[in-house]
Amino acid sequence: MRRCIEVQIGNEKTLDCFNQQFRREVDRINPSLNVPPIGPNSTDLQKGLVNVPAVQQQYGPNYGRSVVPYRPTITYGAPRVR
Repeated sequence: MRRCIEVQIGNEKTLDCFNQQFRREVDRINPSLNVPPIGPNSTDLQKGLVNVPAVQQQYGPNYGRSVVPYRPTITYGAPRVR
C-alpha cells in the first residue's frame, strides 16, 4: 500500500498525491520499456559513425586528398546591358 503525503506551506500545497496517481495511471496504460537508446539495429548516424558515401559526396574530388571539402569555383555571368 502506497501512502500519499500532502504538505502545505503557507498558501502553497504540494501535488504529491496527484503526481503519484497520475504516474501509476501512465505506467499502467503505457509502461516504459527497458530498451537502450542505442542498440544493434541503430543507424550509423545514431551510433556516431561516419557514413562513407555521404563523406565522399561532401568532399567530391578532394576525398582522400584534402581535409577541406570540395567547393566549386564561383562563376559569374556577364552583366546585362540595357
